[in-house]
Amino acid sequence: MPGMEEEYDPNRSGLSYFFYIIAIKYNLWTGLYCLEPWERNIFNVCLMVILSLTTYTTYLFMPGYIASSLSVTCGLLDKVSNNLFDSTLSDKLPFC
Repeated sequence: MPGMEEEYDPNRSGLSYFFYIIAIKYNLWTGLYCLEPWERNIFNVCLMVILSLTTYTTYLFMPGYIASSLSVTCGLLDKVSNNLFDSTLSDKLPFC
């Protein structure tokens, strides 16, 4: 395949063959096989930066979002439980 650094070896097996196939699929699915190696590297670096910033932002803000969602949900459940059932319903729920 043009643009690939190593040639296909039919005798190759195991984990190295698996990663070789994954790399080929990644290059084909993203269209990176059409790019020069330096362009491919720039694309991969930009992709890794975007993924790392997304992961960091999720790690930073998701706990607060979950906590506020649970507090709203538990507040609504408390109102419903006070109107329909006894007040011990919210005590039985594990996340309130």
